[in-house]
Amino acid sequence: LKSKYGDRHLIQGRCAHLTDPQEIHKQQGRNKCQHQNMCNRGCIYGGYFSANASTLPWAEKTGNLTVRPDSVVESIIYDQEKGRATGVRIIDRHTKEATEFYAKIIFVNASTINSNAILLNSKSDRFPNGLGNDNGLMGKFMACHNYRGKGNATFEGFFDQAVEGRHPGHAYVPRFRNVFRQDTDFLRGYAIGMAGGRRIDADTSAIGHQLRDNLLNRQYGVWSMAAWMQGEVIPVESNHMRLSDAETDKYGIPKIIMSVEWTENDDKMTQDFLEQQSEMYERMGFKNINVTDTKAPPGSDIHEMGGVRMGRDPKTSLLNEFNQLHACPNVFVTDGACMTSTSTQNPTLTFMTLTARAANYAVEELKKQNL
Repeated sequence: LKSKYGDRHLIQGRCAHLTDPQEIHKQQGRNKCQHQNMCNRGCIYGGYFSANASTLPWAEKTGNLTVRPDSVVESIIYDQEKGRATGVRIIDRHTKEATEFYAKIIFVNASTINSNAILLNSKSDRFPNGLGNDNGLMGKFMACHNYRGKGNATFEGFFDQAVEGRHPGHAYVPRFRNVFRQDTDFLRGYAIGMAGGRRIDADTSAIGHQLRDNLLNRQYGVWSMAAWMQGEVIPVESNHMRLSDAETDKYGIPKIIMSVEWTENDDKMTQDFLEQQSEMYERMGFKNINVTDTKAPPGSDIHEMGGVRMGRDPKTSLLNEFNQLHACPNVFVTDGACMTSTSTQNPTLTFMTLTARAANYAVEELKKQNL
């Protein structure tokens, strides 16, 4: 790819495996990689970073974290006299009983759609359309990544090599369209995810020693490489979510209604991916090339974003630069709901960074008695 294109770079997704845990890792309860070859299931040893293996256990060890499972958040409690949120109302998943928890600061990170839903359902005399929703934009400008374009192909060669070990990530071609100038008939661009390997066949119909021998003498097929686009979806106001006025779920919480569709920009971007990916396969020597537009609707994949947008102007956004609600500053939203566009990268590290910054800011504001 590097020799055929000057603007396209195939890189490995960055995800380190611990081979020599240091004291900071041991404090978290993490251990070195055990070579279990099941990385995509999550690692119980903490061989690579995840919240379940690292930050959550570490936070729990401080004694300042209480995890309450089976708690469905209904709404945030707002005190009009104090001009601030005072707590959260939850419904127990088993007993259906309501319970209220109180706090000086509230972080809403329920994942994009549910964070929007909680805020929209947090109504009061001051906020009849949802907590902080003075401009009526909450729940609007929803978007997710465009994964409609898929590709796969086979490669003849490297028959003396095979894959050993696993990795929780995959290969990645960063965005190369419209980077330094507008060179297509669509805005922004897409990244490409790739994953390759050799098909492995083994006869598992036998039992006993024969099954063992069959598993030890697996037959390798040709190499193949799958590819998929990860396109930036530019949010538009008409793509939105709202709460039903007529239907509730089994907890008595209004059901969520989604109204999101692809735009012409998404269609053009998908077509460009199909053309470019097919060309790249061919120029790199792949065979049996197949690319397709799955036409999967929005929401079929991952990375939902938007609805509680960051911005400096309260007329056009819900959150400020520190992820505080403009109209209720002791409530922070730092998950995907705060995003103003999807970009082409996986967004989780960005969410983590925004959360760390907002948490640090909240602590400093508490010390100043501003919250």
